Amino acid sequence: PVKLNVYTPRQQQPQQRTAGTNTVSQVPSAGMGAYHSGVVIGGREYTFGGGASNGSGVVDHVPGKAYGQANGNWQFYQTVDLGKTRLNQKQIQSALSELRTMFPAKSYDLLAKNCNHFSELFCLKLGVSFPNWVNRMAKMGAMMQGKGDFVAQEKAKIQAQEQRRREKEAKMKELKMRQGQLKPEADANAKGVILIQVNCPGGKKARRRFVETDTIGDVMEFVYAYDSMVARKGFELVQTMPRKVFANNRMTLAAAGLKGRANLFVKKKM
Repeated sequence: PVKLNVYTPRQQQPQQRTAGTNTVSQVPSAGMGAYHSGVVIGGREYTFGGGASNGSGVVDHVPGKAYGQANGNWQFYQTVDLGKTRLNQKQIQSALSELRTMFPAKSYDLLAKNCNHFSELFCLKLGVSFPNWVNRMAKMGAMMQGKGDFVAQEKAKIQAQEQRRREKEAKMKELKMRQGQLKPEADANAKGVILIQVNCPGGKKARRRFVETDTIGDVMEFVYAYDSMVARKGFELVQTMPRKVFANNRMTLAAAGLKGRANLFVKKKM
C-alpha cells in the first residue's frame, strides 16, 4: 500500500491527528493551504528538501515525522490512503534512484519544485493518484510568476514514453502474427536450399533458408514479417553484384539465378 503523509505549519495549529492511526481521503474544507508531504511505502517515508548540498535532496525517514529541520516547523496533519502500486521492489528502487537524480537539493524552489512536486511525481511513477489540493497553492503561485509546472512537464515526458512503448509493443505483436503466417523454413539439408540474407532499412539484417522452388514473393513475405518499417507492397528486393531488381513476385528463386547463398537489399518504392 501507498500512503501520503501531509503536514501543516505549526502556527496554523489545525486539529492534529496521530500518524498511522487515522487514514482519510477527504479534501480539507479550506481547499487552499501550505502543506508539506511525504510518500510512505515499504515502511519508510520519502520526501524532498532543499539545501546547499550538491547531492540529492530526496531523503527517507520514519513515517509521520517531518524530516530534519522541517520537523520543527511542521506538524502532522493527516494520512491519505493512495491505494496499491503494481511495481515490484526492484522497480520501486529504480524509480527512487531516478527521482534522486531529478531532485538535487540545490534545485529546490518553494513554488516550482518543492516537496509536494516530488511526492506527486513519485505517486505518478507508482501508478497512484496524488491529491491535487496538497500542492494547489504552490502551483497557483508558480503560474502567477510565469514558472512552468515541473510535474506537468515530467508527466508529458512519461506519457510520450508510454505511448512509444505501446506502439513498439503493438508492432512486435503484429510482427509475431505475420511470422506465424509464414511457410516453414527450409531444412538445412533440403535439396536446393538457399540461405538468403536480407539487409533491411535502418541496418537490420535477417536470414532465412529457402529452396529453389520458393518465389521472390516468399522472400518478400519474410521481410514483411520481420521488419515493421516496410509496407507489404512498398518495397523491392535488389541484388548488388551483379545488380538485379527482382520485381516479379511469382518468379522462383532458381529462375532468378539465386543459389547457395544470396545477399539482398530492401529498396523502398518511390
